[in-house]
Amino acid sequence: MEKIDFESKVQVKDDKKDQLIVQLKKSNALRFLCEKNNIPESCIDEYPYRMKQWLIDVAPCQGCKGLRSCKQKTKGYFHDLEYDGFPETVLKACRFRNAYDKKRKHMDMYLSSDLPKKLEIVSFEDIHTESETRDYLIVMGKAMDASRQGKGIYLYGSLGSGKTYLAACACNDHARMKEKVAFVHYPTFTQRVVASLANNEFQTEMNRLMYASFLVLDDIGAESVTEFTRDQILLPILNTRYENNRTTWFTSNYDLATLKKHFQFTNRGKDEEVKAARIIERISCMSEEIRLVGKDRR
Repeated sequence: MEKIDFESKVQVKDDKKDQLIVQLKKSNALRFLCEKNNIPESCIDEYPYRMKQWLIDVAPCQGCKGLRSCKQKTKGYFHDLEYDGFPETVLKACRFRNAYDKKRKHMDMYLSSDLPKKLEIVSFEDIHTESETRDYLIVMGKAMDASRQGKGIYLYGSLGSGKTYLAACACNDHARMKEKVAFVHYPTFTQRVVASLANNEFQTEMNRLMYASFLVLDDIGAESVTEFTRDQILLPILNTRYENNRTTWFTSNYDLATLKKHFQFTNRGKDEEVKAARIIERISCMSEEIRLVGKDRR
């Protein structure tokens, strides 16, 4: 039976460890990281493999210019090393992730949100007014004034003209002021209602829409009309908000006259002009009708 030379194998392993230690001590990157995290140089001698792994973990962050170019497995997070008598690996958010999270901290104030990700951090202050048309700036000014004064608006116009963007700016700004807000894409909301009829889960979101300090009903008029969603969902929301003086914004491709026709006929073809008029009367009392037209921004 062949004799195993354990001593020589241990020696080879030690040699590799010693070589790694020498390499690590020559690394400017590791020296910088140790100084930054207050990690003693003795850790290189004691835990060389952990220190090597640290360099590997932070390597994708070198030269990073933002979350969009992040090369880490979990975007915006990396494995760092902390020292409290022992070097311990911890998962941390990078500065770009921290900045992004700070920008969207106001999202905690949303009771319900169908906001696209790209609109979660927008604000009126971000709009580049120098490149906008006079007509757009007039509407933008009206929207800003209405938002600051807590007034409702019914913003309608052509597809892609920027209605949803302005409404998102207002909703975000109210959330940043620590107000409870809600932004729902109305066609999507009605689909959620229909999908949850069996267990009554829609009632929770409906209550949130009733009492949110600031509410946006986005793209109203694009949904399929049923007697239930019109008379037992939309009308109670509007009535409750009106009675409690809650600010409500609407965006739509239709003016109010056309929206009335939309609500007049259900998906079964039933003509109910009085019920449609009741909806429009309530919207008119709660908001100022403003038209926005222009180039498609999508």
